[in-house]
Amino acid sequence: MHWDVERHNSCINTRAIIDYVERHYGSPHLLLRGLEEELGDVDDPLAFLRDSHNWVSAGVVTRMYANARELTGDPRVAYQIGFESVTHQRLGYIQQILLRAWGSPKVAVRRLETINQKFNRTKDLELVSATSDQGLVRLHWHEGLDLTEDFCLVNQGIYSAIPTIWGLPPSRVEETACYFEGDEYCEYRVRWRNPTLVQRVRMLIQNQRSLLGESLAEIEHDKQLLEHKYSEVQTLNQQLMRKIEQILTIQQASAAILSELDYGKLIPNVLSMFLKTIGYKRAMIMLVDGVNQKLRYEAGVGMDPSDLAPMDGYSVSIDRTSNLLARVAQSGQPLITQDAASLNLNPKNLIIRKYQPQAIVILPLTAQGGVIGILAADRPQGSATVTGADRDYLEVFANQVALAIENARMYRDLKESFLSTVKSLAQALEAKDSYTRGHSERVTTYAVRLATRLKMAEKEVDMLKRLGMLHDVGKIAIDRQILNKPSQLSSEDRELVRQHPSWGQSIIQPLKLSQAEISIVRHHHERWDGLGYPDGLSGEGIPLPARVISVADSFDAMTSDRPYRNAMGLRDALAELERGSGNQFDPQVAEAFVALVREGFLDDVLPRVRPASRLRHLVLAKP
Repeated sequence: MHWDVERHNSCINTRAIIDYVERHYGSPHLLLRGLEEELGDVDDPLAFLRDSHNWVSAGVVTRMYANARELTGDPRVAYQIGFESVTHQRLGYIQQILLRAWGSPKVAVRRLETINQKFNRTKDLELVSATSDQGLVRLHWHEGLDLTEDFCLVNQGIYSAIPTIWGLPPSRVEETACYFEGDEYCEYRVRWRNPTLVQRVRMLIQNQRSLLGESLAEIEHDKQLLEHKYSEVQTLNQQLMRKIEQILTIQQASAAILSELDYGKLIPNVLSMFLKTIGYKRAMIMLVDGVNQKLRYEAGVGMDPSDLAPMDGYSVSIDRTSNLLARVAQSGQPLITQDAASLNLNPKNLIIRKYQPQAIVILPLTAQGGVIGILAADRPQGSATVTGADRDYLEVFANQVALAIENARMYRDLKESFLSTVKSLAQALEAKDSYTRGHSERVTTYAVRLATRLKMAEKEVDMLKRLGMLHDVGKIAIDRQILNKPSQLSSEDRELVRQHPSWGQSIIQPLKLSQAEISIVRHHHERWDGLGYPDGLSGEGIPLPARVISVADSFDAMTSDRPYRNAMGLRDALAELERGSGNQFDPQVAEAFVALVREGFLDDVLPRVRPASRLRHLVLAKP
């Protein structure tokens, strides 16, 4: 039902049309022709139009009168509908009580204005005059409504039938003016036979008995109707709450697009939002590998990480249309089913075999005019359902997810491109200086192996791989003459050199890196005892990646030739690390690095002029 259309007519009117056609011509479904758009959202249009508690637009009633004329071939069928709505007691129990209790047609006609106001919004009724056996009635129709002469005829039929309520003959209705023929209003002179006092008393007694029975029946009917309506309202409230949750989830997904550019965090967060809203147990995202034309598993949520291990590396060819995931990616059409078993899925498929889904939702992720992947969710058991009615929400959510992924991808690519550019610049500057050539590469290698030895998180190890090359990038801003000065630096020169961690942070600032990543550049000259720079951090207040870089950087500086001194031997360099342990360096980190060197795990990168094998011999020979 289009609720934005103003409703002027109680469904008492449409109920009268339906009942008349059903009584004389059988099925009333033909009365619905032309009403598909306005009643398209109503599950059972005939039941809706029979419910006197509902209201419809004047246009609906107009169309039903027209359909009734075509069906019956009677141009005055609206008059018969109005007449029989009274004689077959289809006015509804409220109107019946009003009409019968008033005791005579004269009193009933005088109360027509009240009845009209309660059950009709198409006209104003004016009772010009009334005597014991006749009355003059005018109908002032409201402007701008979709009305026809049928509305005039149905009222004539009703006025004609009113005396039959008291067992009297029908009224004679004379139309003296007609709005639909150009007059200002419709005017009827209604004449009836006035009942005698004896007839009125007898009819009143009879009416009271029948009214009681009919009223009780109608009240019971209304009770059942109210129970049904209450159930409907509860269902609608549940649906409304679900829609609100869906809208909020879309808003949260939109917020994620604006605030979360970390590719690794974005997908699990979005999937968790999705599961919370639809009530399913698991969800995953697979992305299109355009080079190999495959869908590749990216991330999943809803299970213990160990349960998701079989999905690592899982992929499926996009052109394999027998696979549901590939079919959705290829067609761009969502798939929603509550009974996965009915799809005759391949029992040998990894997902079917391992997770045994009962209900499935698979959505295409579309961005920039193409499918970039799929979002899939399932539940192995339970009652949560996703139906076709949720399709609009699901498609909007999937589009938001696709946009978020594309934004994160582009940011990641831009970030990597910027990193690559800065790394290339740093390497180019190092390559021009024989004293520092290869320094950043060696420091990065030392740091990654040291982090692995310390069993640091994989994320931190990866961080050192990417940012280790940039730990000295701030030296780009320092004159090479100062960096290559063969004599001791002046206090002014030293102060300038001590600025390079801060300048390095400024250079990488546009990347919006995490604090741990920034610390590799800004804090690699901090000391365990708090005497370092630029911020004087101490102990575990220095992020661990920066402590690792500090040891690796110092070791490479000691074992490399510099303009103002020759390289230190490995034994001496290790001795310096051990002396600095607990004041300059984190003791645990320094100890782990010394062990790496002594055990030969850095032989392939240590300076060739002093091989580690020789050092091991010397060290092992120590008392």
